[in-house]
Amino acid sequence: MRTTHALRRFAGQPYVQRGWSTSRVLLMLAVDEAGSMRMGELKGRLGVTGRSITSLVDGLEDEGLLRRSADPDDRRSIRLEITPKGHEHLGEIKGLHDAHAERTFSILSETERG
Repeated sequence: MRTTHALRRFAGQPYVQRGWSTSRVLLMLAVDEAGSMRMGELKGRLGVTGRSITSLVDGLEDEGLLRRSADPDDRRSIRLEITPKGHEHLGEIKGLHDAHAERTFSILSETERG
């Protein structure tokens, strides 16, 4: 368990150095992957409470990275989508991820990475 925790902490380092929580990054990636997602779906997907989701979404919306909209199929639900500024942010997240993965696995040969 300690090794898993250390690996997760290491994997999140590039984001933490930018002041971003892992939860924030995972939320952005989940919404991007889905294209549009209900807030309630995020709770199950990320394994966090509704209150945590609301706090994260509030912050991301304040920064102009996410947008809330009414769900046309269920008026009780709120859908989330990535804004254009959010897509730029995702590009930075993915760039950090790729650079970190390259640094992490650079000791392996192409065959070993395979």
